[in-house]
Amino acid sequence: MLLHIYRIDYCPARLLDAAVVMAGTHTVVVYDVLPWRSVPINGLASIETSEEVEKGVRKCSAKLSATLCGLRLALPDEPLAYRLHTVSGTVYLLGTALPPNPLTTQMESLPSSVAETSAVSMSVSLTGKEHGLLRML
Repeated sequence: MLLHIYRIDYCPARLLDAAVVMAGTHTVVVYDVLPWRSVPINGLASIETSEEVEKGVRKCSAKLSATLCGLRLALPDEPLAYRLHTVSGTVYLLGTALPPNPLTTQMESLPSSVAETSAVSMSVSLTGKEHGLLRML
């Protein structure tokens, strides 16, 4: 199965208050039509997920990385959730209305050498006790 992420969308996390996370399955059902906005990415995005147990408590983390087309995004100043589309048709959700919310950072690389590539990249990270990346049904 090809799970390469070719499209990223975002919306305010507060709008996902009706989403139902299916306990123990890492899946979520979103009933509402939401105002998703597309993130213009260059190529494919990557995501890394991990689970670990720390002092008897499970900790899930996910980190999404993408190179943007052009300039930095003017993102809203509120918690966001991200919808990730894979080439095989699977859709994932990173973040819900409940905290903790994903933390989004953007980095610009403007090297001094013309042989190196200038780029704007985005990183989204989420660490929580219950879930990280959720498959949308």
